[in-house]
Amino acid sequence: MAIIKNGTVIYAEHPTNHIVPGVTTKYIEEDIDLDNVPLNGGVLIKTLALSSDPYMRYRMRDPSIPMFCPVVPLGQPLDNFGVGTIVRSEDPAFKPGDFVDGFINFQEYSVWPGPPEQQHVLRYLTKIDRAPGLPATIYTGTLGLAGKSAYSAYDVLAKEKSLESKVLFVSGAAGPVGTFVVEYARICNPNLKIIGSAGSAAKIEILKKIGCDVTINYKEQDTAAILKEHGPIDIYWDNTSGATLDAALKNMSFFGLIVACGAISAASNNGDGSIVRNFEEVFQRSIAIRGFVYGMGEPAKVLPEFYEKATKLVLEGKITSREHRFNGLREAGEALEVVHSGKNTGKAVIVVRDE
Repeated sequence: MAIIKNGTVIYAEHPTNHIVPGVTTKYIEEDIDLDNVPLNGGVLIKTLALSSDPYMRYRMRDPSIPMFCPVVPLGQPLDNFGVGTIVRSEDPAFKPGDFVDGFINFQEYSVWPGPPEQQHVLRYLTKIDRAPGLPATIYTGTLGLAGKSAYSAYDVLAKEKSLESKVLFVSGAAGPVGTFVVEYARICNPNLKIIGSAGSAAKIEILKKIGCDVTINYKEQDTAAILKEHGPIDIYWDNTSGATLDAALKNMSFFGLIVACGAISAASNNGDGSIVRNFEEVFQRSIAIRGFVYGMGEPAKVLPEFYEKATKLVLEGKITSREHRFNGLREAGEALEVVHSGKNTGKAVIVVRDE
């Protein structure tokens, strides 16, 4: 090993609306001595792949704006869920060659846990016993944050109710969380009618392939009218909030359940939130709403079983995976932007290094 150029993506400017590649984020290269960079009791990671997730936009804000997730400090490398291999280690929990997942810097090589200014509550690093035949990238999506979020929340918050329900509606259903929910719900109750919504013809084809009984292109069709025709909805998995949530509220069954997973319609509003007009339906229909944040509360209790159970379902072909790959850190800004513009088809993943 020697001194090499280390590609890095830094957070350069707070966005006023959507992420702008090359403005919000910038790619730079700095020297790194792989043999001698101080580890300070940590490890040196060679990054393989990084996840691009909608929630990252919430982190790109002025620190004065309160939010559920920590900010990215200006001028510092971005970090998010990712996978890599250990190059050097001063931590007895890891050895060179270990395959790990965790909160990893947007760098080709990085020292973990790194300096104090990069620390926050979400950072972690874990060794994974990787299943033979599965690509590293799947651990950023189906077997990463998206899959863990979908599995843990559905299993704890919705599974029991789904066993006696007739209709499930999933918004943002073509994304990695949505597809996992659709397929896992079908495993839990094969008799469910599953309605899925997405925003393009290509994504509607994904919904058909994963087993949605009814599909809605919300950009071209009347969501409320289709839900009225095929409802009432017993369980609504909400990835979007906004107008789709309003349409669902008007078409929920009495004693229905809403699992609030995300609010992509409001993610770029810098904390201003989304407008919901039909909230009175909650009390009028006795609707229960359960929100969650990954890794917290009751859903977190089933996370220790995730890899064993979800990996088995993936290997059996019951849970499927689609990826929209971005090649190298130079394309990281684009990867972060498309999950908001909807131009991706499949899990947006930054492939830092081919295996």
